[in-house]
Amino acid sequence: MNYIYFIEGIIFLTFVILSFRFSWWRKDIAYSYPRVLMYHMISEHLEKDKSKFNRLRVKPQEFEKQLKWLKENNWNSYTLSELENLNEIPEKAVVITFDDGYEDNFKNAFPLLKKYNFKATIYIVLNRFNQNWATDKDLNQSSNELNSEKMLSNEQIKEMINSGLIEIGSHTLDHVNLPKLIKEEKEKQIFESKKQIEEIFNIKCTSFAYPFGFFDNEDLKILNNSSYTNATTVVNGVYDKTKFSSYLIPRIMISGRQNMFSFILKMKKGQSR
Repeated sequence: MNYIYFIEGIIFLTFVILSFRFSWWRKDIAYSYPRVLMYHMISEHLEKDKSKFNRLRVKPQEFEKQLKWLKENNWNSYTLSELENLNEIPEKAVVITFDDGYEDNFKNAFPLLKKYNFKATIYIVLNRFNQNWATDKDLNQSSNELNSEKMLSNEQIKEMINSGLIEIGSHTLDHVNLPKLIKEEKEKQIFESKKQIEEIFNIKCTSFAYPFGFFDNEDLKILNNSSYTNATTVVNGVYDKTKFSSYLIPRIMISGRQNMFSFILKMKKGQSR
């Protein structure tokens, strides 16, 4: 009898844990609200004992499963600037975004985006070739793991732009924690990165992503007084224009540690958990 109670307890505990992890019980959020998805890398995982950031690495085969599901379920793909310029947003609008500017965005993600005819906005760090641009925000120190990753070359970025599928946005010059900077330094990171993107790639740069998702009221004022038209955060949820400014667009984090079931739930529930 005690054995039966033990098994029932394990089953109940497993149910509670899975319910908390996947939040399957939450109400679906209407498809009239766009889903803006946040990715970083599309690459194989490193060995567990050598990586703190495998959650940022979505395996290529998993990324293809996600694109295939989106295609088969009639999701409409836009860049962030395209979404902002729509007079009326259709149901099942999705924006795929990538932060930082890793080379695997070109080698692994781009071929799949072309295969399924999906668009994306990639936020690049201008000084991404420096070996100290990436910081572990938890430890507040340079991340050797991220700094050792290969980054997109300008030529690779130009090829993606020419495809018509990729928009390039700014992620500042140096991937800085904006709230910790004085106003002049903030403006340099925000405005100079935009200027360099426009000069290097001969495009108009209107999209911005806050490094680490960190921002304060001064940052918002600077963005509002700029020629950027939108900015993304790491706030979890769908983009409801009646609740969020175009400079505070929420995103749904797509983790490399979660499976296809989790991805579908995120699309339906409109949030990461």
